[in-house]
Amino acid sequence: MGNKERGDDAFGPYIVENIQETDNIKKIDCNLYPENYLNKIIDLHPDLIIFLDTIKKQDSGAVLLKNKEILQGSPISISTHNLPFSAIYHYLKENTNAHIWFLGVKPYSYERLSDETIAIANRIIDILNSLDKQKNLNIIRTYETLSTTLR
Repeated sequence: MGNKERGDDAFGPYIVENIQETDNIKKIDCNLYPENYLNKIIDLHPDLIIFLDTIKKQDSGAVLLKNKEILQGSPISISTHNLPFSAIYHYLKENTNAHIWFLGVKPYSYERLSDETIAIANRIIDILNSLDKQKNLNIIRTYETLSTTLR
């Protein structure tokens, strides 16, 4: 999710553009309106859905929320541009058996894609591509690797 014209808000689209699509990794750039892509996501029969976007957060760095953590009173603000993220979460949970994660970063700049955001995005891309190449792209390993690396 994100706006390519708003600096670090392009975090999600940057990852989608630069990650390798394989039999195990499918990618969709939802732009500003993830609600327009829900049926496309469902049609892929995913085991795991990872939403990528910037977040309103006090400290710097990244946050990785899984399943109901997304809905609980976390110290961040998640919002799509038209619907509350909870509506998207519930719709996908009702229509898939997928785990749903939200990976967000605090924006540093809305003028340009900052070096800090690019560095985090490149780490995520490298992790997912590497796990996929190693045939080790499973939910537990992916969560462990991402959560450890993003601290």
